[in-house]
Amino acid sequence: MNINFILGGGTATRTTAGGEVRGDKLAIRGKFRGIAATTDGAVYLFTQERQGMVMWYREASGAAKRIPISEMGNQTAEQAAVAPDGSIYLATGDLWKVSPGGSATKIVDTDCKKDTSTADSTKLSDFCTGQVTGVTVTKDGSVYFGDEITLGHRGSFVHKISGDAVELIAGRSSKDGESLKRSNPAVQNGIAPAAGTKAKAVLVPDIWNSGWLAADEHGLYWRTGPGVVHINADGTLSPLVGAKAPDKVTEAGAPFEKMGRALDAEIGESALDQLRGDLAVTSERGEVFYTDAQKTYSPPFSSEYRWGGDKSASQKDFIENLVGGKAIYRVAAGEVSPTAVGVQGIAASGTSLYIAAESTSGTKESAEDQLTAVLQVELPEEK
Repeated sequence: MNINFILGGGTATRTTAGGEVRGDKLAIRGKFRGIAATTDGAVYLFTQERQGMVMWYREASGAAKRIPISEMGNQTAEQAAVAPDGSIYLATGDLWKVSPGGSATKIVDTDCKKDTSTADSTKLSDFCTGQVTGVTVTKDGSVYFGDEITLGHRGSFVHKISGDAVELIAGRSSKDGESLKRSNPAVQNGIAPAAGTKAKAVLVPDIWNSGWLAADEHGLYWRTGPGVVHINADGTLSPLVGAKAPDKVTEAGAPFEKMGRALDAEIGESALDQLRGDLAVTSERGEVFYTDAQKTYSPPFSSEYRWGGDKSASQKDFIENLVGGKAIYRVAAGEVSPTAVGVQGIAASGTSLYIAAESTSGTKESAEDQLTAVLQVELPEEK
């Protein structure tokens, strides 16, 4: 399968005086910290260097710019999303907003005395939750974030920022003595909801593996532990990945080879020391992509997963020394299929899927000196 470098993987380690260099010539030295993309094909990559956090902005033309981020320490974004005004939102535990120039502002702080995440509406200045786990921005600029209660009563939620208020969109917390198993209808409906299930009525207790979001013109997608649900415009849920009968789903074959019904598929739990997962949608193709962090791979785990296409010597070296990463799966027309392996994070825009990967590039340097790159996956033609 063809996967082409669009940012990093080159040999140039310094930018020009104006901070720009073409992506196909650039080497990005730093650890992966987040990825986001815009509808017009621009890509943002966040890395951690010795000097601090950096945002790499890659225009659709291929030119790239390195932008240091101020007022922000070493953070890892479980998800990142770009707003129409060019601001980038990062879900790092807190919710950050980064301007196109690199100025960072904390929008949602989790260091507070009172948790207000279960209220239907709260002033943004008063809002507090246990942890922010995901974020997406719709075309009209609405910001949605996934969050969770980490102490006491458990639960994963979806909230929307509306002006100076935060609105509860989906999820509720557990009640005293309530079962957190799928035998509880509120838990089952959070994974594979029955028709008419209200988004605010479900209990999502698997907080470590929940909270990632994606959006297209049809609404929001929300990862809820082993499944993914669609939040409809009327406030109800529909199942997408439902974990109904995982034994009916075959093992991964060649890329894009169908494995079975998405409603039967189950997303594996991640290890505590790994990035937990990601979710993205190609809005013009209507395909949902998710990463499964239960296992890590460095391609190929079979010959079909070799990253093909024309590659420079430095890009081949990058691939040969990839750091282990997650597997990506695609949901299209109700079927699930594997896409790629060895991935740190994903983003999508229009008809394109972008993946972030790390490499040691054959060096013996410390982890903070690893190389990071963004590659574009060549998706099969729609039938």
